[in-house]
Amino acid sequence: MFGIFTKGHRLAITYDSGGHKPAIVLLHGIAATSKTWEPLIRQLDEKRYRIIAIDLLGFGNSIKPTSCNYSIDDHVKSVRRTIKKLHLKNYRLVGHSMGALIAAHYSYLFPIHVKQLLLLSPPIYLNDKNLNLIARNKTDFYMKAYDFILKNKDFTIKNSQLLRKIFKIEDGIDVNQDNWMSFKKSLKNTIINQDLFHEIENVKLPTKIMYGALDEFLVPEVIKKLSSCSHIEITKLNGINHLLGKRYAKEVAREICA
Repeated sequence: MFGIFTKGHRLAITYDSGGHKPAIVLLHGIAATSKTWEPLIRQLDEKRYRIIAIDLLGFGNSIKPTSCNYSIDDHVKSVRRTIKKLHLKNYRLVGHSMGALIAAHYSYLFPIHVKQLLLLSPPIYLNDKNLNLIARNKTDFYMKAYDFILKNKDFTIKNSQLLRKIFKIEDGIDVNQDNWMSFKKSLKNTIINQDLFHEIENVKLPTKIMYGALDEFLVPEVIKKLSSCSHIEITKLNGINHLLGKRYAKEVAREICA
């Protein structure tokens, strides 16, 4: 059943502290790179953990195949091939934003060696008429915004660069000519077209979801619906937005080391 996922491109491992210690594998968000994790890595004890940061397919130093659809399965294939090469067992899988979606899908398919799943700021969207009007309107707003982004390449690239300068973002959403195709396809095929809510419900692994109260990309009502699952623990962080800044990283490190 899972044989098709043994193929895929091996990804760039940009940080590996090494050693035979409990491993933590870090998957960044869309249009970012493994530099996202620098604030968290500084908070973790490398004498206690083996910390591994990977550039996802189409981003950073990893391959950017033009023929790829950048679906969630494509991303998982490449993560799977990379992790298998490392011969890891009983590791924590940590994903931020789109990386959280990839980590969730990976753990749903390959739970055997994952010790814990940690999802940070996961943009989980749900087409559910039972959601309240605020949640439905918010979801509709995001879908329209994403559609605008997909149809306006020059605007998206220009404003991505501008936002990074204004907010002095070292690593976050950085859309450019080099990664436009992987960004566009990943946004469409991994974030917009998703059914991750039900997979996360059924992952059957200890799962922690953390998100900021000021997150610009989430529908909190959808996250809260997962709180009824016995294997899921949810933490909302006041004063935190979507980006993995120093304070957010400190809270994540505290959770990992607990």
